[in-house]
Amino acid sequence: MLVDKTFSGKLHEYKDVCRLMKTAFPRNEQIPMWLLRVLAFRKSVNFRVFYEDDRFCGILYTAENDKYIFVLYLAVNDRIRSKGYGTKILDWLKQNTDKIIVLNVESLDPSAENALQREKRISFYSRNGIFDTGCRFIDEGETYSVLASDIDHFDSREYETLLRSFSFGTYKKHIAR
Repeated sequence: MLVDKTFSGKLHEYKDVCRLMKTAFPRNEQIPMWLLRVLAFRKSVNFRVFYEDDRFCGILYTAENDKYIFVLYLAVNDRIRSKGYGTKILDWLKQNTDKIIVLNVESLDPSAENALQREKRISFYSRNGIFDTGCRFIDEGETYSVLASDIDHFDSREYETLLRSFSFGTYKKHIAR
């Protein structure tokens, strides 16, 4: 059974979390740890670390409003990947919210260097009930797909508002179908 804790610099696994954040996400998607920690002081932002039997399993970083919970980061400890921990973390999230789960992933691109990884990531989320909304946006030359747990009630303008709010108005991407 997974156990979660709020991330802090006092955690024994602090260095492991920092290493995971640097290795699990492309450099252009990495927000500095100091900024993530500052943003997590807000009530609407959560930075959780997950354990099973005292073993560090992964992290989940979210921001939310009344309708959505945005997954900025979900990563599983690379030493135990492909053993169902990503699904367990998503199951934990689903059990702890009644909001629409929404996240961004690199869009499918057969010519991309990490094309297989992109395909596996989208397939993972689909198996876990989080589907492509058909919405896209471009950030630093990369196209991202927006996925959501309830595509029938997803509204791209409301989602844009959440992203702007999370970033204090600095993130102003237009999301289009």
